[in-house]
Amino acid sequence: MNTLVLLSVNITLCLNEHAYTHSYHCPFLLAEFEPVVGDAAEVADIATFFQCPTGWFKHGSRCFLLVKSRMSWLNAENHCVSQQGSLASVQSPAEYQFLQSLADLGGQTSAWIGAFNFQSTWMWIDRAGFYYSNWQSLSSVSSNPCAYLQTQAGWANTNCATTLAFFCVRIPQC
Repeated sequence: MNTLVLLSVNITLCLNEHAYTHSYHCPFLLAEFEPVVGDAAEVADIATFFQCPTGWFKHGSRCFLLVKSRMSWLNAENHCVSQQGSLASVQSPAEYQFLQSLADLGGQTSAWIGAFNFQSTWMWIDRAGFYYSNWQSLSSVSSNPCAYLQTQAGWANTNCATTLAFFCVRIPQC
């Protein structure tokens, strides 16, 4: 019974929180996994299906990667897509602090995130709702439509051709 609960929680998180961005990761979970009843060792085995790839760090229900190679915002997004993710959306103060820590540990003071301005509206490249923001300052969005995280002072925006380190995000894999 414990195994069934663990499995259904992970599937629900995947479908409810991420189906709109990465639906190709989710449907196979329902098709391939049957409920399994077992002991704690079996529960641990199933939990290992939902892990972040090597080099990625799990926070909440998502996996994050700091890429130190400096790229433009668009090239950074293309790199993240090649890793089955996207530039990271930041959904809460806790996620911001987590990414700050990753950047600090990686020796970076700033890194691209997935926010961009389109027709005077800020949005996330992964289509997540833009419900949390942490702007330290906003420059003219007409010439600076891409956002980056600063480890000491919230977010800022700049020209998308600027080259910075960046954060990718993806859902755990199984």
